[in-house]
Amino acid sequence: MSTRTKLGILVLFALVATIVLNEINLSFLGNEYPYKQGLITTADEYSYFSPAEQLLKTGEWNVNSTGEKAYIRTPGYGIIYFLALALGGSHAFFVLKCIQLLLFAGSIVLFFRLTRLFTDEKLSLIATAIYALLPCFSGFTYYTLSESVLPFFVLGWLYSVFVRSEKNQWLMLLFSTAALVMIRPQLIVFPLVLLLYFTIKRDKLVFALLVGLLPFVFWQVRTMSILGHWPDLHPIYSSTNNTLYRPPHREMTDLFRVWEYRGEVFHGTMGVLSSDTTKDARNRVLQTIPMEYRKDVAPLLQDFQQMRYLQQSTYAGKSIHGFLPGEKELVQKIQKARKHLQAEHPFDYYLKTPCLSAKRLIGTSMMNLYVFQAPWCNAWVVRFLKIVCFVLILGGLCATVVVLIWGKQNLLKVCALALLHSLFYLVFFQRMNEERYLYPYLPLLFLFLVVAVKRWKGSAIEAPK
Repeated sequence: MSTRTKLGILVLFALVATIVLNEINLSFLGNEYPYKQGLITTADEYSYFSPAEQLLKTGEWNVNSTGEKAYIRTPGYGIIYFLALALGGSHAFFVLKCIQLLLFAGSIVLFFRLTRLFTDEKLSLIATAIYALLPCFSGFTYYTLSESVLPFFVLGWLYSVFVRSEKNQWLMLLFSTAALVMIRPQLIVFPLVLLLYFTIKRDKLVFALLVGLLPFVFWQVRTMSILGHWPDLHPIYSSTNNTLYRPPHREMTDLFRVWEYRGEVFHGTMGVLSSDTTKDARNRVLQTIPMEYRKDVAPLLQDFQQMRYLQQSTYAGKSIHGFLPGEKELVQKIQKARKHLQAEHPFDYYLKTPCLSAKRLIGTSMMNLYVFQAPWCNAWVVRFLKIVCFVLILGGLCATVVVLIWGKQNLLKVCALALLHSLFYLVFFQRMNEERYLYPYLPLLFLFLVVAVKRWKGSAIEAPK
């Protein structure tokens, strides 16, 4: 049996297994999570999908809401939905599900081709089978999130970096870079690190990376022309928003990052303060904050409560074009308190909180489907699979470090550096991460694990330099 046939059978079997598992998961959901046409809906989908719907209706790409945020999010995943909407109309979600399944199948093929560059066919097929069949690598395929498509684009980008045998490598790297960054801007660290390496090596592929980054640059320029200032990588905050996501919330987020690494705790805190102006509500929030911070933080909680009340009572339903009365002063107070607490507790800020964030982000099996959390959670098979997935993730992280320090292939070491740099950004700067933020990195972590295993066996194949 030829390699192509074996891979085809594996892809088909993996697709069937993924569909069956996810359809069973949907049948168990009930009212736990809403879904339509076979896709689990999420809070983020409005900002992804509304621009595509608006483009069809009005000819303009923007969220159907007021404020600067209407124009800001990069359109990568939204363009995929636009394609589904154009093809499927009222059945757009079903078409999107089919596209996401096809992209998962494509990621299996890409994973095989990548591993085949570094190892022999047997190990490559075994590793690809593990990638294709373990639920941790396909857990978001049925979700309306950019994570559902990112594994394909991450692997596609890496493949275009290494496959020097392809005549169209320049175009592959160009388009894969553009797609990757337009879907998830935070992943720009990968092409930027490689851009520096190619510049030093005077590699002609540097021009492919530069051209590939142009769509993102143009989008940022467009956004800047609307906002009047350069947007950051998390463009959800604006002084024109009539929502929670205004400048005081941004500053409270940075303040809580001094000690907090659990996103759900912080968002729960903001929810309590936004819905209740009483002292009892503040006391409930204070119980979630370490004792040594409470004296400095307590007055800010009251100020934030009052500001949220002002916004919701006076400006509800109205367009807001700038700072509300007292808002600038509150922002400055929070900034001052944050700087004071950072200086007062450097161990917490620079080491303890990032380490707890890393522990939480890496200490997961990524078995995120509902059936693994509730109805099947006590089954020995599920427990075993969770252990296997966790070991693979942790092993992949260790292998990435090994490749970076002891690897012999410079380009692979550069990619390992980019991966570790991106993860460092998540745990040190972003801190309050959701587990799904790790998902796009899983194929790369597993790939480095395969490379390290082959290297340990003493017969790793050198990929193109």
